[in-house]
Amino acid sequence: MIDFGLRGKRAVVTGAGRIPERAGHGHFTALALAEAGAHVACVDIDAERAKGIAEEIRAAGGSAVAIVADVRDRDQVRRAFDEAVAAIGGVDVCVDIVGFATWDSVLDVTVEDWDGQLRENLTQVFHVWQEAARRMVDQGTGGSLVALSSVDGTVGAAFHGPYGAAKAGVIHLAKTFSHELGRHGIRANTVAPGNVGRGNLDQPTGEYAVNGMNPLAAPRSTDIAHSVLFLCSDLSARTAGQTLVVDGGATAAELWGVTEEMLPALRAGLP
Repeated sequence: MIDFGLRGKRAVVTGAGRIPERAGHGHFTALALAEAGAHVACVDIDAERAKGIAEEIRAAGGSAVAIVADVRDRDQVRRAFDEAVAAIGGVDVCVDIVGFATWDSVLDVTVEDWDGQLRENLTQVFHVWQEAARRMVDQGTGGSLVALSSVDGTVGAAFHGPYGAAKAGVIHLAKTFSHELGRHGIRANTVAPGNVGRGNLDQPTGEYAVNGMNPLAAPRSTDIAHSVLFLCSDLSARTAGQTLVVDGGATAAELWGVTEEMLPALRAGLP
């Protein structure tokens, strides 16, 4: 059995509750951390969602507490961590899952949309990571910070430019937090999901390249949670400032549309 080094560690997961019509990244991440032995503080803006994931973890034999907070509000971030520390004793792992995308042309994005997307997808990550990192520094025991970025932060993000810009900012924060705080044993990384949609959990196993977007297969919610788990764990103890892209190979594809049928002409040197 693999030892993730998380048994007894204290983890805070923001956005831990499950929204039925969405992928459930926070839900599956909280479950994975608890299964690996961590005590999990499940933070969500919705009390029933926070309570639900905490109860699910405890029913499975894990350790969890529910904390209700809107992490877009700096004061509530501080309160959430105060409650988490009081309940689980400290912070060794912090995972930020909060965020969503809006869609519009760059010609039509309003000031309100721009400001809202940065607040939802970037500013709150900074506040959550900053609060967690301050606690880790005070503890003197190091720690792991993880957030969800997106493939849209690594390539163009047509019709949701503010979201892509915010996620690119999260990727930058991981590098800067790691650079500044590595001397404290603190590392920061991100997971960049591809087209997970509402979760893709109904995909048949063993079926690959079933669409023109993913050379392998579309990533699932559980794939994202397992990647977060890796970056939280001792298996990535020397990994810092990195972004793990989990997109079924979508952004690995070349741009020119070369197909197997074109190979004979290409080998012959024909245009």
